[in-house]
Amino acid sequence: MSAHFKETMANMPQRLQSLQSVQVGPYLRNIRLPQLPQYSQLPTTDLQGKASKLHSRNPKLVIAFLVLVFIFFWKNIIYDVGTHFVGEYKPAVDVIIDDKNPIRNRTLGFQDIFVLSLPERTDRRKPLLAGAQATDLNVTVIDAIRDRQIPVADYPEWWGTNNWVPKEGELGCLMSHLRTWKKIINENITSALILESDVDWDMRIKDSMVGLGEGVKAIADWPFEPPSHPRDFSKEVSPYGDRWDLVWLGHCGSYANGNGRIYAFNDTSAPDEEHAWSFGGGPAEGHRPPGTRIVYQFHKSVCTTGYAISNQGARKFEKLFRQANSPIDLKMWDHCVNDPELACLGVWPQIISMAESKTNIKHTEGGQAFGHEVTEERIVAGKSIQISARVNANAGTAGDPSKWIKEFENDGKKADKK
Repeated sequence: MSAHFKETMANMPQRLQSLQSVQVGPYLRNIRLPQLPQYSQLPTTDLQGKASKLHSRNPKLVIAFLVLVFIFFWKNIIYDVGTHFVGEYKPAVDVIIDDKNPIRNRTLGFQDIFVLSLPERTDRRKPLLAGAQATDLNVTVIDAIRDRQIPVADYPEWWGTNNWVPKEGELGCLMSHLRTWKKIINENITSALILESDVDWDMRIKDSMVGLGEGVKAIADWPFEPPSHPRDFSKEVSPYGDRWDLVWLGHCGSYANGNGRIYAFNDTSAPDEEHAWSFGGGPAEGHRPPGTRIVYQFHKSVCTTGYAISNQGARKFEKLFRQANSPIDLKMWDHCVNDPELACLGVWPQIISMAESKTNIKHTEGGQAFGHEVTEERIVAGKSIQISARVNANAGTAGDPSKWIKEFENDGKKADKK
């Protein structure tokens, strides 16, 4: 049991005095605790360790007391149980591999997969398209634009204001994404996965996306509106459900809202903590059970490596970005966290990840990539990707799972590459 929970319980007598004014309302309606059968076998004691006399009291008073205690401390209790018993009680969901699941189609259950790529960056397009072919994905490349191609009249209204000086490439990046959102709106595209050109994914991506889909439905649809639990998702357009705006599944760092919900699903392609990668932070310790990916309401995400956006999400973001005054990822993060009208979800570890190349865009000057210089142009796996689509497509091993090249084993060791 955590020190935080112990301290909470120790201070309970003093805090219970404030419960007299608490109204028993709808707070319990949507709360579901994991089943912990052995807890019913624990001896009932009072806070000083003496035998409890509650059993001799009026049963209605006992129940009312327990309900009030739960209302007052439910966040602490759920956090403590969820953090320390995830492995023992197996809260993670198994992914059902069904080839008929629409998420396993050539666009991962979205209407389109768009890749934003500068026309001259064939060094990025070729390995990406090869990886898409290796995993049977149909992607549409959209030409990205540079800063100098954008008329000043088309700049976002607040661009370069508030003592912020844009860096080279930030405007072109933002406007390339904004143009894609407008395409989604104008062509009434139901949903799309938007990728940047330096990305990679695991050969088993379709399995991961099925688990993600279940997580998105579970998180975005909370709280359920009685008596519609569970909802009939078969009547909805998207296999991910229709109540989300943005799913940030490719990033350089992301962590969950501490007061939000977390959905874990078992995924053999998910890297262990030794190989999970981020330069922008990750979920708190205990949020992710071993061998899983988690879906959550995010509190932070950086890098627009890859994200899914719904039609309604594109309409909301396009309107908000008419007055953008910061890099696209920071602005998206800001809106998702602070705008109650947006339903934004994160994934950890990321399913889509960036891969380094000698010609990295100027993040830290020239061929610098997150602290070290890339001096050789070669096909390398994306960060935290175990069985790289790019690498296996380049090596000609994508078609035979027995020959797949692994970057690492999920036991803290590097894979023995042949």
